[in-house]
Amino acid sequence: MRKKLIWSIIILVLLVSFYEVMLRGKTVTYMGEDENWLITINAKIEGLNSSYRIEVKYKGSEKIENFNFNIHPHYESGLLSLDENGYYIYECKNECTYYDKESKLLLFIIWKEKNHSVEKLDFIDLKKVRN
Repeated sequence: MRKKLIWSIIILVLLVSFYEVMLRGKTVTYMGEDENWLITINAKIEGLNSSYRIEVKYKGSEKIENFNFNIHPHYESGLLSLDENGYYIYECKNECTYYDKESKLLLFIIWKEKNHSVEKLDFIDLKKVRN
């Protein structure tokens, strides 16, 4: 009887573990903004596959020639440009990294406006809004 109980507990633990790892997904959202930028990161993990989406929206009135950002400590970009609506969207759909331990991230962004010779820079805190 005792051996049967131990096996039942082991099977129950294995089923719960399988559910937690393979069937139940986790999501996290970080968001931050200032007078020029609105940034959102949505990340999720389902089973062993993770993905994320970074949305950058320029809220200013000038035309942007290019920009570059670094979200400390996890995400980096190259030299980017916005679409005609002022958005940049990056999606990683398979085998991406998933981070949800920090309560906030720090975004460092550099941009150059058209017809201006000086680059601008800004720091924006991205706070965890949903986990």
